[in-house]
Amino acid sequence: MAKNAIPVILLINGPNLNLLGKRSREHYGTFTLEQVQSAFRTRAEALGVQSRFFQSNSEGDIVTAIQEAMGYADGIVINAGAHTHYSYAIMDAIEASGLPVMEVHISNIHKREPFRNVSVIRQACVGQIYGLGLDSYLVGLEKLCREHIFAQRGHPPTVAGTAASPSDHADSDQPGEDLTELRARISDVDAELMRVFNQRMDLAEKIAHLKVMSNTAVYDAARESEVSDLARQRAGEDMATRVDSLMKTMMRISRERQYDILMKTDTDWPLGRDLAGAGHSLDHVAVVAYGGTEGSYSEFAAKKLFPDKELLSARTFSGACEYLSERKADVAVLPLENTVVGSVDNVFELLQKKNLYIVRATSVEVAHRLAVLPGTRLTDIRRVTSHPQGLSQCSEAIIRNGWETVVSDNTAFSAQEVARLNDPTLAAISSEEAARINQLEILPVEVCNADRNRTRFIVVSGDLIITPDADRISTLMHLPHRSGALVSALQVFADRGLNLSAISSRPIPGTPGEYAFFLDFICPSMGQEALLALYQLSSEMPYVKVLGWYVEE
Repeated sequence: MAKNAIPVILLINGPNLNLLGKRSREHYGTFTLEQVQSAFRTRAEALGVQSRFFQSNSEGDIVTAIQEAMGYADGIVINAGAHTHYSYAIMDAIEASGLPVMEVHISNIHKREPFRNVSVIRQACVGQIYGLGLDSYLVGLEKLCREHIFAQRGHPPTVAGTAASPSDHADSDQPGEDLTELRARISDVDAELMRVFNQRMDLAEKIAHLKVMSNTAVYDAARESEVSDLARQRAGEDMATRVDSLMKTMMRISRERQYDILMKTDTDWPLGRDLAGAGHSLDHVAVVAYGGTEGSYSEFAAKKLFPDKELLSARTFSGACEYLSERKADVAVLPLENTVVGSVDNVFELLQKKNLYIVRATSVEVAHRLAVLPGTRLTDIRRVTSHPQGLSQCSEAIIRNGWETVVSDNTAFSAQEVARLNDPTLAAISSEEAARINQLEILPVEVCNADRNRTRFIVVSGDLIITPDADRISTLMHLPHRSGALVSALQVFADRGLNLSAISSRPIPGTPGEYAFFLDFICPSMGQEALLALYQLSSEMPYVKVLGWYVEE
């Protein structure tokens, strides 16, 4: 791997991405490739890394670009376009390069056509970011740098958004100075920076007290734009972008300090009232609803979470939630996301539509089996039936064998259907338990796309319940329609020391081009830093809701 004084990150864009802004705007937005590269370059400078760019519609050219990057780059961010789904040559090149590579996609590939659900390059990459629009590139870059580039070097960049410090160079502007002397001078500058920083924070606190008395909003976009523009003018053209990043960071930290003060006196914070009024125990739970039937993975999860409670099965996940509104069940267990194919979309929709809260979570191993009528051979099978998630998780075997697919409400119901129809050409993708219950045989064939397949299940309630052992918070946000809004929101959590554990997005109904973001963070029950972050974001964002503060078993 290259070891440059300043890390170099190569951004690769694959076929048809040169047509951004013109093609499929409902999937890829209205921004152009040039705007992607400009935003990427700005974010790279803010992180203290250099950026390079490559785009090609040719698979071979992309392979060559990856190979050549071994000689100069420290990492790669790649949107391989359609090559994502079938180019084993690109996958081999990534593996051979030895470089950390972050896979990114503008749209949510797990929510589109079945062939787009599969990424053959995923196993060679260090991570996958999708569905965030232009921000997919920026989040992917930051995650690559912080978790792999800087971690490998043993330290973060010296100053975010700047070139390497004098200590990274052999020469200096004053003859006779060695490395020790230069570092001593930097220490003196740092001390002065701290003095000025503390002075600015003192002024921010005074402003906060004035805003409390005048009931004035902390965030003033017009004022911050003026401050940023003035700083850019003072810095000059060469340093304008870096100074702009520095001032935006400084103003964000100043706002955070003001929110620390304001939250103590704000008794009319709606989200805070909701959190304060939450329940604290699940001891009242007697009946647990789930979607599916005996032998379903949802039943496994329900038994794991509530081993001694009465279980109530429903035909669909929506039906399980209906039992809550009808007060036939106290909680419902729903699948939220899978390690192979991503999120279960309609469950996210149910959380919003039915105003449900997450109160518990766990993960369950999903071991799909090919269940058939006794005596059926593999060559007899013409069709397979399962829940859409099961079909997606086994898509490679389905394509390889040329099977037709039949959608079922649940993997366990698919086993019932095979037994009922008594058709040897039809097989079910289900659990081993569902096959046994329906007296089906299991063929010794590996059908799942991945060996380690797990699904995360959540427990939902009509009431917000925050138990003392809660260690994770799930939030829903609508972001302002401006460049970098998602990165700015994530930075608020990062400043508070809260680690992002999951992120996904969904279109906001009735507002084309606008997305709702689901963000999970690790934090203790009613932790002060999390409350402060929520207070700030609920003051600055169009919409913020806590979907749950719970423990993940």
